[in-house]
Amino acid sequence: MKKVVLSVAIMSFALLANAQVLKKDLLKDYKPGDQLEKAVYGDKKEPIRTDSWNGAFSTNPLEGVGSPLVGKALSYKGYPEGGLSIDIGNFPADIKGSRFSVYSLTDVNKEYRKGTYYLAFLANFSKLGGSNFADFVALDINYTGGANRGKVFVAREGKDKIKFGVSVRNMRTEGTETYDYDKTHLLILKVDYDKNQASLFVNPELSKKEPKATLVADGEENDLKNGLKGISFRYRRGYKGRVGNFRFADNWATAIGK
Repeated sequence: MKKVVLSVAIMSFALLANAQVLKKDLLKDYKPGDQLEKAVYGDKKEPIRTDSWNGAFSTNPLEGVGSPLVGKALSYKGYPEGGLSIDIGNFPADIKGSRFSVYSLTDVNKEYRKGTYYLAFLANFSKLGGSNFADFVALDINYTGGANRGKVFVAREGKDKIKFGVSVRNMRTEGTETYDYDKTHLLILKVDYDKNQASLFVNPELSKKEPKATLVADGEENDLKNGLKGISFRYRRGYKGRVGNFRFADNWATAIGK
């Protein structure tokens, strides 16, 4: 009997350990109005600043654009991550281009390169600067940024709707289903190393069983050759809203907090 109890306890502990979320609380210790980036990577080989937001390395830095600011809270019923977000509406109106911020996860290539990974987050848009699809959140194979693998896109549809897209690298799938402005949406990006594929779930049912993805993009050979090392946010002119409440996991149930 003791052996049975011990075996059950060990199995329960193993299941609990496997269910640990890899990263969450990415805006811990921030307050509204704070700069998102703690520093800027000035060299692509600069030592990693683990578990912090930084300006991504760029060979041609965009002059006149500072760090995005931290904004008001977002929440979504049934999703465990709440609290502050990234305010995307402060990009200077007279400057063209974009700026990348990267949350540096690891500098170990093999840490996140097998199986599947999920990045769940919330987004609420009140204005989009263009009708074309524009990427705004991605997973990155460099901790200094600049090498996205698995991108999430948004575009406007008419005057009062938006739609989403997803890509592995260069292979993009654009959605046609429309969603509301000024409403918080739960987006879950899935990167599958075994299938060389990226998927996007938009406002999925929050059950332990993974549903069918809203959008799927199939990559080319070696698109997912390297391990994931960062979470990327792209800051653009003409966009207003908030993005945040990230949750990075290696299984569906943990990604949604079940």
